[in-house]
Amino acid sequence: MADALGLGPSGKPWGFESPLSHNRGKGMKVDVAQVTDVERRMTVSLPQDSVDSEIENAYQDLKKKVKLKGFRPGKAPRSILERYFKAQVEEDVITKLIKSSYPSALEEQKIEPVSQPKIENGVLEKGKEFTYTAVFEIKPEIEISGYEGLELARTPADVSQEDVDGEVESLRKSQATLKDVEGRGIQKDDCVIVDLNGMVGDEPLPGGERKDYFMEVVDDAFLPGFSDQLIGLNKADKKEFTLSVPEDYTDKNVAGKTVSCSVEVKEIKLKVMPEADDEFAKDLGEYTGLDDLKNKLKETLQEKKTKQSEADLREQIFAVLTEKNPFEVPKSFVENQIKNMMMDTQQMLAAQGVKMEDLGQTVEKLHDQYKDPAEKQVRSAMILEAVAKKEGLQAEDKDFDTLYEQFAKQYQQDVSTIKAKVTTDMLKPQVLEKKALDFIIEKAKVTEE
Repeated sequence: MADALGLGPSGKPWGFESPLSHNRGKGMKVDVAQVTDVERRMTVSLPQDSVDSEIENAYQDLKKKVKLKGFRPGKAPRSILERYFKAQVEEDVITKLIKSSYPSALEEQKIEPVSQPKIENGVLEKGKEFTYTAVFEIKPEIEISGYEGLELARTPADVSQEDVDGEVESLRKSQATLKDVEGRGIQKDDCVIVDLNGMVGDEPLPGGERKDYFMEVVDDAFLPGFSDQLIGLNKADKKEFTLSVPEDYTDKNVAGKTVSCSVEVKEIKLKVMPEADDEFAKDLGEYTGLDDLKNKLKETLQEKKTKQSEADLREQIFAVLTEKNPFEVPKSFVENQIKNMMMDTQQMLAAQGVKMEDLGQTVEKLHDQYKDPAEKQVRSAMILEAVAKKEGLQAEDKDFDTLYEQFAKQYQQDVSTIKAKVTTDMLKPQVLEKKALDFIIEKAKVTEE
């Protein structure tokens, strides 16, 4: 019913006005009951004269428009109209009454919903009041405390030469070419093309039947222990074996279960990696040589480790403040965050040409997996918002300019282009969250691990 009302995120109709809206409270009775800290049940009763007037107007409009056999336009008796169109008229009148009174009732009670209302209709009857209820969520009032003087441990964001060398090695692997192998069996780090099939008991393993499957023979490829079973097999060899999947494995479809596998080796390929020299670096992009590549990698690693260190601090902060400041999170906020996370995941997989079904995943499973992290993210954002409000933190022009420059660099566009697409109102929550986080860290006792 809420969708039929065309209600916006505030719970008020988009651009809708009516006589009742301009005469709010006149004869209308509103009662609000608290269901939970964030859920309200609002009962609205509309007076008899308003109901009768809307019913009369509806039939007058219908009389002008409807064409009935045996009657000239506009001459059909009311009794005939009621016989054929009563249900439709009642539905239209109910929708109109709710549309016109719901915003007024919210305004009268000084309530701002954060979710679409669930409308429960009463009975529409001429000569009687019409009553309906609307159930919706509101934002909780958070009396934030305990955010000053936190004891935090920061992980240094140091980058070692070993870290840089590891990145160079990863780049060499990514640029490797494949060479057909003849005369020997599969070795670790080879690449192979196989046909495979997996079963869990009598049921097929989700995504476990694959033809011409390309994989690298490394630890935990496909399933834990699967690669070990391939070592020594030659081209055209077939093998059947079972795997005991650990209880803590990420795919809950097979965690703690025994998987029966059959495999046929079709091709074996050796990875040939390029030498780490100046020519290798130049082939990767705009690098003058190997030293330049390593310097750029070090800068990237430094930035990555700094962000990770900051993320660790945030986790510590939210763990403490969540315990000190319990409150109920609106389910609608969590659902919106889940939708955003699922959309990001689906777009990422689509960009890689991978379907969720290939990973044994479904929309329902993904929704359930994201529920806890989504609630955690929403709760954290609400905590920071409460801190910013209590401390009177404000978003300034320079804060927005910094974000615009970051976005311009990230998306390789002009700042003016970014500003045309992203308003300061859209950025304000992000700015205030960062300011609140910086404030908490500034007031904290931070030790270096």
